[in-house]
Amino acid sequence: SLDAVIIAIDGIVVIVHPDNPITDLTFGQLSDIYTGKIRNWKEAGGADSPIVVIGRDTASGTRNAFEELLGISGQCTYGQEKDSSGGIKIAVETTPEAIGYVSLEAAEANQKTKKISLEGVEPSKEKIYTGEYFLSRPLLMVTRKGEQLQPEAQSFLDYVLSDEGQEIIQSQNLIPIT
Repeated sequence: SLDAVIIAIDGIVVIVHPDNPITDLTFGQLSDIYTGKIRNWKEAGGADSPIVVIGRDTASGTRNAFEELLGISGQCTYGQEKDSSGGIKIAVETTPEAIGYVSLEAAEANQKTKKISLEGVEPSKEKIYTGEYFLSRPLLMVTRKGEQLQPEAQSFLDYVLSDEGQEIIQSQNLIPIT
């Protein structure tokens, strides 16, 4: 069995094309968009146009966390699957009808897409840290349960959890745990 140490928190941010008038979605709307129950933006308060649903490939931890947090694992109907956050950002910034999701770090690094609030809560570091923004996941370092780490591995873990390590985490648009 394994032990897990939380080293940071990552937000999963929903993005749309900047011309999309949508600024906020509910939990239900987002779930319904990704499962194909809502197929047109007008059903979510937007323009009368079909939604292009974009997500990560099945090997993605972001996809797994996104689907699990929404309670829709294995039920999504993706129009496009991308193997990277960069692929999702490009698809969304070039497709006015698109919706996608990326980590907070990827969303902050791109001003060519628009971040969507969920349930009226914007995807900020503060709101992700407090849990008010519900799409977030812990980032972990995993070790074998009950086994003492090699000195080098323990030093690395200690460094990641130190003030300096947590400052690096914050500089990468992840949320430090301290």
